[in-house]
Amino acid sequence: MSWITESRGRPHGRVYWPQMARNAPVGFLPAAGRGVRFGASGYAKELFPLLFTSGSGEQILEPRPVCELALREIRSAGAETCVVVVSPEKGEVPKVLGDGSTFGLSLAYVVQREPRGLPHAVGCARPWLGDADVVFAMPDTIVLPPDALRRVHEARVAAGAAVGLGVFPVNEPERLGPVELAADGTVVRILDKPGHCEIKTTWGVVSWSGAFTEFCTQWQARVEGPAEPSIGFVFEAARKAGLGVSACSFGDGTYLDIGTPQGLRTALRALAEHGVLDEVQVALGL
Repeated sequence: MSWITESRGRPHGRVYWPQMARNAPVGFLPAAGRGVRFGASGYAKELFPLLFTSGSGEQILEPRPVCELALREIRSAGAETCVVVVSPEKGEVPKVLGDGSTFGLSLAYVVQREPRGLPHAVGCARPWLGDADVVFAMPDTIVLPPDALRRVHEARVAAGAAVGLGVFPVNEPERLGPVELAADGTVVRILDKPGHCEIKTTWGVVSWSGAFTEFCTQWQARVEGPAEPSIGFVFEAARKAGLGVSACSFGDGTYLDIGTPQGLRTALRALAEHGVLDEVQVALGL
């Protein structure tokens, strides 16, 4: 397990990681958000215990944090290492996740000192991401099928695109990141929390190349002021710049965002009433 901050430690590419398989992607898990959408509870949403493993005795269940699902998705996509971005206030995250060996990963923690959004978090992690392919999942979401990120990554690499989006049907696209697709699956545009939207899909997991890491870092450096821009804006900027953005659509897939009280209630109902919890447990091998 390793630590770096925004201003200290400048590894080059992947030379500081443990030995990795050739061309293995690097995982990216952002966990530095203030959680303002989650309400005033002060609870780290990434650590919300939505998952359970069998304990050492009969009928004993041990709670597991929801972000474990994202880490296992990252591992299943071929990553052996993962950068976890945390804030100074989120010391519980590395305490719970440790060195990542539980998930078959080697974790490095990057401290994002100020809440300046996901594009800035990518810039903070840039020294560890290097020019590697990146596989990215949000720590406060539940995604099915369990191999969605792997399939998105493989499809992006095969297409030679800079960004590959996993696109899922949702009922509340206005609070997420809608993706408009043409009839042939081409990405037409990428929005972010539009308030009202007839596009009933959202991106949920992402694969990107080293070219996009560099693009995102430069894009963020041009943004002025204290705003926290969404990375969806960068995906759209990359598309307009001609970097190449592909999509895998999972029409029968599931995307649940627990990052808001409303989203958490929706997720809890789906987990309890629609068998999603059983699918997640099986997907995790729990």
